[in-house]
Amino acid sequence: MSDKDNQDWLDLLAGQSVPDADPNTVHDAQIFRGALLAHADRLENDSEIPYPHILANVLSRLETKEIRKTPKPTSWISSLSQTLKDVFASLVPPPKVVWAIPAMALVLVVSVIMYVVFLPKNSIDTTYQTIYAKKTDEMVDELREFKFRWEGEGDNVFAFSTTAQPSQAAKAFGAGLLTEREALLGKSEVALPTLFLPATEETWLKTQWADDFELGRWAVLLWTASRFHRDLPPTFWDEQRWIFSQLKAAFVARTDNEAKKVLSQLENQIEPHLEQLPTENNPKVYKELSINLTKMMYFLAPKPADEL
Repeated sequence: MSDKDNQDWLDLLAGQSVPDADPNTVHDAQIFRGALLAHADRLENDSEIPYPHILANVLSRLETKEIRKTPKPTSWISSLSQTLKDVFASLVPPPKVVWAIPAMALVLVVSVIMYVVFLPKNSIDTTYQTIYAKKTDEMVDELREFKFRWEGEGDNVFAFSTTAQPSQAAKAFGAGLLTEREALLGKSEVALPTLFLPATEETWLKTQWADDFELGRWAVLLWTASRFHRDLPPTFWDEQRWIFSQLKAAFVARTDNEAKKVLSQLENQIEPHLEQLPTENNPKVYKELSINLTKMMYFLAPKPADEL
């Protein structure tokens, strides 16, 4: 980013108007500010950090990817820090003040923004932020009622066979489904069942099944968007087609049977409908996409014990 882009981004994050800003800069800043605004009224104590599950993904990627650009000088970081303080001051209601936010929380938020500025964007995280910022009570109710294949009807009980366990790909996909549904419901931490935990790493994003995990996350987000699409910007669907192309390419590069099953679902159940969006004249496309996503999530998710 140029010095002007950096300053424009900071000004936009602080809520100022920048008529000549680059559209991509405006897009990034508006999404991040919208996410903060959406979360501001949910702050219950000074230590809470917005979007902790995204932060976990960010920190995980920071361990494995190099920063592609030379860090900005200290004065730029100081400017960013001050802007964040100004933003929080405008978001946190009295009697809370920005200086009450712990230094560690501020550092972590800066880390998120450094990731947005310097490292490749995770479009799935961006999709999450867009949907979360438009969350309604109706959306929350539907997400709470939505049950995955392995969940018990009454008590949301996990029931898996102790002898015939699902594949690693299915576990990662299931973990992604559960993680994103709970994140959209506003839960800062998701307690995955033991079976859904990766065997050798602390997160699926560090394993060879990272794409299965991300596919699970995206499936929940796309399902939610297909049911609550009225206020989404037209560019939202361009971003979803981009995510689709990246996921499809990742599974095309694999030769395992699990990847072949995923490709069949993506190409036959999702792609034909995604290509038609957004649309005002044919609303049934959204409904059909929602139905097919439900089928895909069921087909790829781990099976409960009574189906094995």
